[in-house]
Order: sequence, then C-alpha cells, then structure tokens
Amino acid sequence: MAANMFLVGYAYQLGAVPLSAAAIEKAIEVGGLGARPCRTETLRLHGYEVGVHPVDAWLSYGTDRQEMNGWIAKHPDWKLLLHPRLPYTAVEVVWAVREEMARTLDDVLSRRLRALFLNAKAASEMAPAVARIMAGELGFGHDWIEAEVASFLKFAKKYQIV
Repeated sequence: MAANMFLVGYAYQLGAVPLSAAAIEKAIEVGGLGARPCRTETLRLHGYEVGVHPVDAWLSYGTDRQEMNGWIAKHPDWKLLLHPRLPYTAVEVVWAVREEMARTLDDVLSRRLRALFLNAKAASEMAPAVARIMAGELGFGHDWIEAEVASFLKFAKKYQIV
C-alpha cells in the first residue's frame, strides 16, 4: 500500500495523474495514512561530510577523498591534470576503475568524469593518457589501448563542435 501511494504521489508530481490535490488528500484521509515524521530526513548517503567547502573539486567523492589522497601520497603524479582545459586527474580515473568498476574508455570519459560533455575536443586529446592509466589498472596491453582510443575518438566526433 505504501509503495502504491508513493508511486501515485510521484506520478501526481509529474502531472501524469489527472487528480486534484484535494482528491489525493481525501484518499490519504480515507486510507488512514495521516502525517508522520520522515524517517529519511537525516539519513546521510555514503561519503557524506559536514563542513566541506562547496567548491572543492573532489566534493562528489565525499569521505572517499581520504583514500584518494592516500593513493596520491604513493603516486604524486596522479594529482596532475590530465588536460589543461579540464579539471580531471589520474587518481579519478584510477578511482573509477578500482571502485566504480569502469571498464571502457567511453565509460570513464563520458559517464564517470563527464569530460566528453564538457569539452569533447579536450576529452579526445586526453583519451590516450586515460586509456594508458586504465590499461595499467586492468592489466591490458597496447592493443586494448589502441582499440579503446579509436572507438572513443569515433564516438566523440559526434559531440565536437565544428
């Protein structure tokens, strides 16, 4: 019943249910559902932190930034930018592979980093470096790198402004 009410409420918010707010409130009253405290109001998602700076480039990683900083301590070059026109570093690629199960160059540059959508030309230029990092993490060789880069470059052309 609760799941059905949730779906009705969601559909109503989308405008997909031709009911008035009064009709939905009456259904809640008739169903004896009444108001009750929200159980998820103070629920914190994985990585939640208090008091972080809102412009921190790695804010989306939450408390996982601590682990990433540990990796950088062992590999300082992982903090270097992969391209001067994009804010992404090698440690973010390593994170995507190790922790988010990214397995293709397209997945990393399009979905994990969103680089393709921000600057398709820059994403294409950094593709070989990202593929080399991924190959090192995944244990793949030169053939995999070449195939991934070729596939990504073909795909990325659709996003480049000519």
